[in-house]
Amino acid sequence: MIGRLLAWWAFNTAVLGIAVLLVGSVTVDGFGGLAAAGLVLALLNAFLRPILVILGAPLHVITLGLSLFLVNVAIIALTAYLVDALDVGGFVSVLEVTVIVWAASAALQLVFQKS
Repeated sequence: MIGRLLAWWAFNTAVLGIAVLLVGSVTVDGFGGLAAAGLVLALLNAFLRPILVILGAPLHVITLGLSLFLVNVAIIALTAYLVDALDVGGFVSVLEVTVIVWAASAALQLVFQKS
């Protein structure tokens, strides 16, 4: 469990760094702030996301899973709220960061499924 959390922390830190480079309105205060944001994102994904997915199960069925994207948006927005060093700008920037994190996570999961 701890090894997986550390791996996701490193991954999330790298992906958030990429998002900072790609999305102009997203800023972070140094590598320490980026690492803190990666850790908070990993912890929220590990502990809060499963609860939100279970609570929103009826909505996920009705929307054919599209509401899961809103769960991811909420996790990214909460990460930015909790970590002062991370500023994601506005709602559109949160959407862009969510798409980047989702795409990178999906690609990583595909790589490890093939192995």
